[in-house]
Amino acid sequence: MSTVLSGARAPTILVVDDSLAVRQLTVSVLRRQGYDVLEAGDGREGLDTALREQPDVILCDIHMPILDGWDVVREARSSESLGTTPILMLTSDNDRVSVRRAMAAGADDYLTKPWTQNELISAVASLLEKASRHRADAERAQEQLRSAVLATIPHELRTPMVSILGSTELLLTRRDRYTPERVQGMLEDVHRSALALGRTISRMMDWAELSAAQVHRETRSMAYRLDVAQAMAEVLGSTAFAKELQAVLKVPPETVSGVFAGHPVQVRVEPCHLQCWSPDFHKIMTELLVNALRFSKPGRPVGVTGKALLHGRYQLEIANLGVAMPEKFISQIGALSQADREVHEQQGMGLGLAIGQLAARRNGATLHVTRFDGLPTVVRLTFLQHSAEPEQSALL
Repeated sequence: MSTVLSGARAPTILVVDDSLAVRQLTVSVLRRQGYDVLEAGDGREGLDTALREQPDVILCDIHMPILDGWDVVREARSSESLGTTPILMLTSDNDRVSVRRAMAAGADDYLTKPWTQNELISAVASLLEKASRHRADAERAQEQLRSAVLATIPHELRTPMVSILGSTELLLTRRDRYTPERVQGMLEDVHRSALALGRTISRMMDWAELSAAQVHRETRSMAYRLDVAQAMAEVLGSTAFAKELQAVLKVPPETVSGVFAGHPVQVRVEPCHLQCWSPDFHKIMTELLVNALRFSKPGRPVGVTGKALLHGRYQLEIANLGVAMPEKFISQIGALSQADREVHEQQGMGLGLAIGQLAARRNGATLHVTRFDGLPTVVRLTFLQHSAEPEQSALL
């Protein structure tokens, strides 16, 4: 009896196994259930097929030539497009070490050969249900994000607009009553408000572009190769970072090297090449650093540390000692929460974190706030490494 509902799109299952007999049996069982089934005879062919066809579930043998099952899983999990695709490991090994290794590599479930048809059908159906729940959660989060932006836009745009309209109305109707000095001050206020309005519109456009990329699952090519130490130096020395800092903190950054608005920025990163598009990296780090500097206690340093992790990952952390973030704010970062605005004036902070989160996701990276009690506040980014191997620590 088929498990696929009539009229529904048949899920696509990829079977990767170097044994022709086992592969044919698996394919036959799944096709009788109404699934579209693809097959591959080794790990490399299986991974290439998965990247090209984007199956709903991958069934993968462990012991295969060219690329074994564990390597298939690791490479799949390093890919944005296959990062959450359910993977069922098929193994003739019955020892716990093989099972643990399969799950540690990123597999979702396993079956020990010889399996029964009912076991196979049940395992595949369970993984399809899991994938369906994940998609529903992602769609719900995206809708919450859209709703939060619509709720945020009026405040973000109204504040500078009210200032512009009020000052210009007074200048148009009562200018002859004001001294030249007062007129100059009012014009400067209008100019500052116009700059703030332009900045908000620009950031809203950034968010909209990144959100659209998320909806369409747009990812940056793995060909993008970024030197993390060089990129950090470029961010801190960029005109864009200086302008953003001045716009947010309302004071120019000092000319002393490595000091911004009274805060030393201490960067210590292990040299490494990341899979990241340079403009997105600059956008992410600018948003996170400006937030860290804005909410640091006076004179306290902001630290940026980076280190290579296992399985081709690289971790960057931005830490500052400052105002504690409410837990409800952290839990709703993706929804642009503006918690305790009346106390800490966190206007725009949620949008900045959302922009950083979406830009990171587009490059196969993740962003998490690991501490929110102000002792310190830590934002953690985890990137995929490129081909270059880390060497020794570098101090900027």
